[in-house]
Amino acid sequence: MSAGPERLQWTAPAPLWTADTVGTASPAFLRPLIAELDTDDFLDAFLAMTGGTGGRTPTDLAGLPPAPAPDGTYLFYWPTAHRYYLVAASLVCRRPGIPDHAVPPGSGERPFFVIRPAAAPGPDDALLPGERQLPLHAAPVAAFAPPGSTAATLGMAAGGPSTRTLFYGFVPVSDGDPLVRDPTVYTIRTVLARDPCPPVLGAPSHPFVFAGPLPPPIGLRTDLLPTGLPKGPTP
Repeated sequence: MSAGPERLQWTAPAPLWTADTVGTASPAFLRPLIAELDTDDFLDAFLAMTGGTGGRTPTDLAGLPPAPAPDGTYLFYWPTAHRYYLVAASLVCRRPGIPDHAVPPGSGERPFFVIRPAAAPGPDDALLPGERQLPLHAAPVAAFAPPGSTAATLGMAAGGPSTRTLFYGFVPVSDGDPLVRDPTVYTIRTVLARDPCPPVLGAPSHPFVFAGPLPPPIGLRTDLLPTGLPKGPTP
């Protein structure tokens, strides 16, 4: 008897599937992570967390979302202020164990993400005409979870091989005219293209606005840096 087609779904990154972060029963389980890093080695820092190297652990991803503005939105600052933004999510099959869905080369499937106005009209489960497709890249998740924890049960138990991979992508933020401010509220949608099948779209990310070149003078959050990596210059 056939088990039927896979029911694919985008979720928050697997390392966040714990009771003290998003939890598998939480609405945030379906929301991709937006990560803010403030070192020029932001990608090395992020991959050190996912890979569990340099004194970091995948659970450190929980500390990466920006602090929200009073209205609840995130503010995205330009790279000239040494702020860099990544989106990260897991792609899974909704069946017992919530296993990852692999995207092997040559499969005809393409993971990417789009940035769209939060109030954009149109169908919620389809791409909009002219949307820019930004790439997502696979990164293995290190085994880190203590025995008996939710994360351990779901394939990330410390002391053994992890079964988890997440997808991440760089969110481009303009270095244009410093007098221009875009008041539009945006969200990110993760996508798996499956031609000729309909695409699989993730739930909207946390809302954000492109705030401009100058963040508050909070300095570098050096706790985000893996040991041994150089720090970027202070804004």
